[in-house]
Amino acid sequence: MKRPGSRKTVTAANLADLGAARLAEILVDVAEAQPTIKRRLRMELAGEVGAEDLAAEVAKRLAAIETRRSRVHWRKYKEFVRDLELQRAMIAGKMAQENPALALDFLWRFVDMAEGVLSLTKDDKGEVEAVFLAAVEDLGPVAARAGGSSLALAERAFQALETDENEIFVRLVEILLPALDAAGIARLRALLEAAIARRGRPKPALRAAVQALADAQGDVDGFIATITASEALQPWTGAQIASRLTAAGRAPEALAALKRSAPPAFADVARSQARVVASAPSLKAWEDAYLEALEADGQADAAQAVRWAAFEQRLSAERLRAYLKRLPDFDDVEAEDRAMAYVAGFKSFPAALRFFLAWPAPSQAAALILARAGEIDGDDYEGLEAAAQVLEGRHPLAATLLYRAMIGRTLRFNRRDRFADAERWMADCAVLAPQIADFGDYESHADFVGRVGHTPQA
Repeated sequence: MKRPGSRKTVTAANLADLGAARLAEILVDVAEAQPTIKRRLRMELAGEVGAEDLAAEVAKRLAAIETRRSRVHWRKYKEFVRDLELQRAMIAGKMAQENPALALDFLWRFVDMAEGVLSLTKDDKGEVEAVFLAAVEDLGPVAARAGGSSLALAERAFQALETDENEIFVRLVEILLPALDAAGIARLRALLEAAIARRGRPKPALRAAVQALADAQGDVDGFIATITASEALQPWTGAQIASRLTAAGRAPEALAALKRSAPPAFADVARSQARVVASAPSLKAWEDAYLEALEADGQADAAQAVRWAAFEQRLSAERLRAYLKRLPDFDDVEAEDRAMAYVAGFKSFPAALRFFLAWPAPSQAAALILARAGEIDGDDYEGLEAAAQVLEGRHPLAATLLYRAMIGRTLRFNRRDRFADAERWMADCAVLAPQIADFGDYESHADFVGRVGHTPQA
């Protein structure tokens, strides 16, 4: 049943009840006072007639934007963004459906405006740039539907990449690859490599484009040729090289590339299979590539050693799961028990608790809390409250200790901004208290309340 007054709410369903004729009258009245709405209606009508008529309307607006010399006033910023988005949507939508080739020409014209438009706009929110980036994304599917000369598309893409000053076309090659045939890919790569050769220090985007094209051609050596000797020593770059070599069936070369780019924790890969990298993304990528290369080279035992060591050093659940998955039946159970015991004694209590909760192993998490309650960091409000909520159903004492740690921290440091939370946590403790048959070495709820007193009001 509709709520009283719901028929007055401005929704598509309610407006439809007004009827097409009445809505048309209203739109005409509104459009007279709102140029943007009038422009939208005119374009919609032109689109119903045909792609060429829509193109004529879009062309008028693009010409006005292209010849603009004044800056976009901040009061007009939102309206300007909406106008740009309207043009993009009309080109990539209605026009592309009716005439993909025509739409492709207009999309190129649209993205070519980016530099001029951005120079006239204070785009702190990035909304103008986002419209142009969306238009670049549109180029791929529209170009694929348009067909046409792949060589011509390659040359047009090269022109955009070479003149890109605002990094609008960073993903252009990746976007256009489905629309390029082998000849087009080869042509674009040749143009880019020639441009790079002419430059002392080529733009990173040009080199990234060549790398994407080399990948598309399955040219591992061509990819590696774009990387300098010093760059090849970096873990992230070494991982990129190695992953491609491994995929190409060249695992020994991949391992050699990884040895050259080994991070500090892998100071001597050849002699220490058990040393693992830190959790930084670049180092994890290196480790991923190393494991792939070891497996591909038939060094399954060495790969297992790396996985176990990664688990031991940083409690990597991902590596432990992969390790257990490769063990024979029953051996995996024994190994998992050994892993849980290791986590229980891990040097970092917060890391151990996070692992148990994520594994998930709530019983082990509760046992950890009871055994190492003195290490609970009561300042980790968000993490501890979430953990307590997971545990309070079957492990009320462990959950209570987490709540108490947060309450104690709040009161000890007089955190007035946390008083309301502390009051709620105390209420949670009161609810849990009857469920705890034996507090063991820990004080009862009544004793805890007597010691800390009632939590102050926020």
